[in-house]
Amino acid sequence: MIAGARRLSRQHVTIRVPWHDTGWTGRVCAAPSANTSCLVLSRIAKGKRSDQDALAGRPFLELEQSELPPCVEERVSFLSEHDIILRKQHPYKIRSPETHGHFGETVLRLEAYSAACVPFGWMLRRQVEGDERGGIVGKADALRLGYDPAREPELPFETSWIQDKHNQLVMLDTFFGALEPQGSLCVFYAKRTPLAEDNRRVIIGVARVTGVGGATEYNYTAPGPLEGVLWERCVRHSLRPGGASDGFLMPYHNLLAGAQADPTLDLASCVAFAPDDQFSAYSYASEHLDDDAAIASLLACAAALRASAERAEVEVGPALKWIDAEIARLWTARGIYPGLGSALSAFGLDLGGLLAHEIVRAGAEEGKVFDAFAFIDAFVADPRRFPQGEQLGFGASFREKWKGLPTDRRRLLELVGRCNLHPAQALRAYQPSIRTFVPAATDADIIANPYIMFERDEAAVDRISFTAIDRGVFPGNAVREAAPLEPPARMADAIDRRRVRALVMDLLEQAVSEAGHTLLPRSWVVRRAHAAPLEPKCAVDEDVLATNADWIKEGLAEARTGSGEPAYKLKRYVASRDMIGSAVRKRVAARRHELAHAWRKLVDAELGQLPANADDRKEEERARQEKAAALELLARSRFSVLIGPAGSGKTTLLKILCDLPQVRDRGVLLLAPTGKARVRLEEATRRLGQGKTLAQFLQGLDRYDGASGRYYWNPAAPREKGYRTVIVDECSMLTEDQLAALLDGIEGVDRLVLVGDPRQLPPIGAGKPFVDICRQLAPPEQPPLFPRLADGYAELTVIGRQRGSGRGDVLLARQFSGEPLDPGADEVWDALAEGTLDHVRAVRWAGPSTVEQTLVAELVSGLQLSGPDDEAGFEQSLGGSSYEGNIYFWAAREVGGEGGAASCSHNWQILSPIRAGLAGVDALNLAVQRRFRVKARAWAEQTRWAKIPKPAGPQGLLWGDKVINVRNNGRRRTYPAQKNAYVANGDIGIVVGGFKRGKMTKRPRHLEVEFNSQPGVQFTYPYWEFSGDDGSPELELAYALTVHKTQGSQFGQTFLVLPKHCRPLTRELLYTALTRQRDQLVILHEDDVGALRRYADPAASEIARRMTDLFQEPLPTEVVTAAGPKFLDQHLLHRTSRNELVRSKAELAIAEKLIAMGVKYVYEQPLVLGGRTRWPDFTIEDDASGIIYYWEHLGLLSDPAYARRWAAKRAAYLAEGVRPIEDAAGADRVLIETGEVEGAGLDMLEVERLARIVLG
Repeated sequence: MIAGARRLSRQHVTIRVPWHDTGWTGRVCAAPSANTSCLVLSRIAKGKRSDQDALAGRPFLELEQSELPPCVEERVSFLSEHDIILRKQHPYKIRSPETHGHFGETVLRLEAYSAACVPFGWMLRRQVEGDERGGIVGKADALRLGYDPAREPELPFETSWIQDKHNQLVMLDTFFGALEPQGSLCVFYAKRTPLAEDNRRVIIGVARVTGVGGATEYNYTAPGPLEGVLWERCVRHSLRPGGASDGFLMPYHNLLAGAQADPTLDLASCVAFAPDDQFSAYSYASEHLDDDAAIASLLACAAALRASAERAEVEVGPALKWIDAEIARLWTARGIYPGLGSALSAFGLDLGGLLAHEIVRAGAEEGKVFDAFAFIDAFVADPRRFPQGEQLGFGASFREKWKGLPTDRRRLLELVGRCNLHPAQALRAYQPSIRTFVPAATDADIIANPYIMFERDEAAVDRISFTAIDRGVFPGNAVREAAPLEPPARMADAIDRRRVRALVMDLLEQAVSEAGHTLLPRSWVVRRAHAAPLEPKCAVDEDVLATNADWIKEGLAEARTGSGEPAYKLKRYVASRDMIGSAVRKRVAARRHELAHAWRKLVDAELGQLPANADDRKEEERARQEKAAALELLARSRFSVLIGPAGSGKTTLLKILCDLPQVRDRGVLLLAPTGKARVRLEEATRRLGQGKTLAQFLQGLDRYDGASGRYYWNPAAPREKGYRTVIVDECSMLTEDQLAALLDGIEGVDRLVLVGDPRQLPPIGAGKPFVDICRQLAPPEQPPLFPRLADGYAELTVIGRQRGSGRGDVLLARQFSGEPLDPGADEVWDALAEGTLDHVRAVRWAGPSTVEQTLVAELVSGLQLSGPDDEAGFEQSLGGSSYEGNIYFWAAREVGGEGGAASCSHNWQILSPIRAGLAGVDALNLAVQRRFRVKARAWAEQTRWAKIPKPAGPQGLLWGDKVINVRNNGRRRTYPAQKNAYVANGDIGIVVGGFKRGKMTKRPRHLEVEFNSQPGVQFTYPYWEFSGDDGSPELELAYALTVHKTQGSQFGQTFLVLPKHCRPLTRELLYTALTRQRDQLVILHEDDVGALRRYADPAASEIARRMTDLFQEPLPTEVVTAAGPKFLDQHLLHRTSRNELVRSKAELAIAEKLIAMGVKYVYEQPLVLGGRTRWPDFTIEDDASGIIYYWEHLGLLSDPAYARRWAAKRAAYLAEGVRPIEDAAGADRVLIETGEVEGAGLDMLEVERLARIVLG
């Protein structure tokens, strides 16, 4: 160990590896191009070659150095039985020959059964030297290392990394010196896998460290100004593939194979995710992991293994046995105070973390539980026992402070030390003046209930986790026996009421973040508690919860389901429910504004003359009739929702509304969840620059925290009083938190209008408030109404002439709307398969290997390119301008303020439901960029005469790329400079700079992006945001986006890629995807296109899976589907008494009448009419008479398009010899028609009469 390095107490190590499709045994993937999960790593994304499939399955030993895939340098061979030789060149050798040209080729031997670990976080100067502005305490100072910043050389370029050899060895020796063979564990993890669409780290396996290799110094071709070492060191381990191991590998490959045979297998539930509060330990490729965090990681693995055994045939017994033994060992090694360093820092010592290391090294003994506080007491009594204490700042004054601690302060400090908290968390918990718990808590409160540190830390960005407290209160047996908690902190047993309440709160928080539930039924809580990765298990059941009901109510809220079952809610969602519910009810019930206008004339003035064609004129007349009625309702109501599909004219109405003098002159506030939705709202109302995103607006009112992304209500903060009309668009994206924060932040509002389409995807987060409000205010389905209005509710149902209610893409999207369909609408499926559905093309791809080829062919056709190598045509489709044989991407200000490249960023868009796999957005983005940006990449990779920045980040972003901003940011530099410049999550634009021109002497380094939502403004993304091995840049490629990311946006044409067996697919996701285009939709499907119809079924609804009680208690009902059983809210379903889901209340009424009368039927049984497959509502086969009855229920035949489609289907029935029931004498196939009349509804006496005819 070099002088200046420090020996730390023993640590474990996390080791990041890329996903491999057959195991990590030193071979090329079986299908290299299909493995897209590894592309999340920058080195692989940049170096992976498209021709690597030719080497599929080959051992690395058989390959030349030039043939080795880039994943070899990312530890993909950690289970190889052979050594592998890598020949390394210094990364700056070519870039800076004057400083690094003398570095020679250096051999790195990757030892068998080892991983070449690189602790990147220990080699970043910012992490080592600290950054006061960024709140980073440097490792060098915190650990008193002999790192000398003055030794770092001045280079002709900027770098974030440590360069001096001595400094490198100080950091690397300190890091690797903490790994103890046989005592330390190595935890292998991946950033992305094909098992789950989740950004959390995934644990791959765990083993014991058996040895650590030494440093390898670079070879030099000549003496030079710098020397350095390779950062990699081989960490040998005990894991072995396919046999007896001192460790285990998670059975992910077996599970994936099982999912191929059984698509219903829930892979995500079988994944061992790294503990949420240990994100930093699972970052930067390799990092230290302390004993407590290792225990948490092993508990997560054990829970995932048990779930795997329940769901698939996998052997988990040996792994579970190994985990049990290791956890027992680690509890002893962990000692009583895993949070000692943070506790000492909270006590006031600057070097608390280093002191903790030194105390453990000086006092801990192998196999014994170490009492650090007793050790400190002995040191305080006699400082000579631990001279390092004095040297590290634990001087006489601190010793007097320690001795003088009042009993409760000492108890609290010990309690904080028992929990593995980060320094800032420990400071909040221990220091009353800094404590931010809500409601407030005294020292005595925390001592009496340690879980308060979790329960009341809700507002913190780095909230104290339940599991950190739980492991402190319930350590392993060895710790509990050696140092039991003193009363009152001591728990009575594993189901102590304090633990039970905190666990329920944690489960409720997980339910919000993972599924959007704002309440959980008691039975769900019990099931989730039993599956929680805790030791000892918290055996919660209905009796435990009932017994502790009063105690639980002090920290949580009780609720009920529709069946009367007790349920639980977080108190903040009781507050949001009450705030939203009260505002809606009071405003809807309030007296309407006195406004008198010729509403129809206003609509006509905006839309112009009625069409000349009689059919079009009739349909347009209906559209204007409902618009006029809706406009009056919006103008006169204190609260209203305006809903309708794309093209129904919602934004047209909003423009007319905003132009009313009584509205315009009293202030209008335009809001939307995303930047693009804000711009569309501004454009539609012709109020450019006057709108705001919800985050922008609420951040200024202290109701949004940009650091955590949290929306909250704050009655003490100022409210906005300057607008009498507030309009919020794309409200289907709003969470309960967002809507409650908005309502809390506005005052003096005469008119609040929520606009959107509740059939789209529900929000990412808590609840589905827009859906709940719409259901609360909507008129009943029966009787049918036109216009469809009620107090506070206006629905537009007629699609405008430009989109047309008869357009193929509109008809297809309606299949997934969840609304009752007209009997003729089922023609869409055969038309789609035949290619006769206008505005839609369905193109099938055969297997993952063909998806790229198929997509490129469709891009060539759709973008009118000359061929698959037409880079210029492709770049021009995104706003590029041709000049002297090259394509340039100009900002709007460079072309007179209009028509910059970003204005074309929404011309077209590729969509996919998933990120991973060849049909996922990661692979599709890479494929498009590699295919159509070859020349741009060559420019970016030039070392001399370069005019554009180097490729940036893991995806290699290039000048001219289409990109998306993925995080709200109000602090980014802009040109021209703007005060309070803000770029929103989801904003899409083009990289228009930098570009070297004029008097510039150096190549540009930063990316400059102009977003479609803010023409004329360039946002700077500095190069250092894309550096580092484990960064998460705020800018990503956007040629292909997930459907969720495109919500709120519209594009000229879209290309929707749908893989087979796609778990994320739901009815709402498909509806959202199918309504993003203005002109043309291309569906690229792997499965038969008709298989999409199953997602039109009510059981495929994501909204129905979300349990909320904004206005009505949910009624969870188990529904068995082809994808397995699901729990859905029965209030959002139409379910017959024989457990059948139908599409409307009218169909439900008919089905129930048939059931009651003993008429046997089949719901939506396929029938071929005129060579096309159709689905009658009810098919009744009378065995006795041999007659088959086809029962079709008709809704509003007053709708011309509806009536035309039914007339065509009825004619098809007649052409096949099916006779109407009024003229069915002698017929063996009979058509029964029932209908509804506006304002009257379904005639049940007529239904009964027809049923009796069937019965004979």
